[in-house]
Amino acid sequence: MTSAQAYQYVRPSALTGAGLGLSTSGGTTASGGRTDHPHFFSGLLTRAAPAAAGLLGLADVARTRYHRPRPTGMRDPVVTCNGDRLRMESFSACGGVYARLDVLQDALDGEVVDLGTTNVDVNGPLREALARVGGDEPLHLAVGTGELVVTTLDGATVEKKVPLPDRWLRGFAEVQVIASAFDPRAELTAAEAVRFLRGLPAGRGGADALWAVPAG
Repeated sequence: MTSAQAYQYVRPSALTGAGLGLSTSGGTTASGGRTDHPHFFSGLLTRAAPAAAGLLGLADVARTRYHRPRPTGMRDPVVTCNGDRLRMESFSACGGVYARLDVLQDALDGEVVDLGTTNVDVNGPLREALARVGGDEPLHLAVGTGELVVTTLDGATVEKKVPLPDRWLRGFAEVQVIASAFDPRAELTAAEAVRFLRGLPAGRGGADALWAVPAG
């Protein structure tokens, strides 16, 4: 079964000279329950490039159907703020691939405004801007906004409606239960992770399973 999910944002997310502003749509907060446009965090990402690449990867997963590929609508990532991290998650359009990025406390320098979960807008221009982020310079990040925004007749809001399979919605709850039993098996630096991913065999087309085992 499939239902239509409507995202409504007060403005498009954007990366400008002032920083990365992620617009929010719906969700719950610790302070006020359900709200239309939560405001969770305002401050600095101490290392912009890895965070930008991670968010771009999440957006790529959300728009991809790995099983029987065909064009899909844009499904926006989910962001959770729980005080010690910003967790960004997405499922592929087919529901078969789950991706998660945890931006931990030592990579954040700013104010946690509230705790909770929401959708964030990742649009075409933002994707292009994220792809150009490089270096280790800090970047200002806002997840939501504390501003009072007035919606006008010229379309100040951004609205998306995309079909969401019920299995896609259930998956977010189920993956938390499954992941809670996981044990860390390896910790890689950024350079080690890049080497590992680039060393994976290409062109196998999913025909065979691949297993990663410790060397030595």
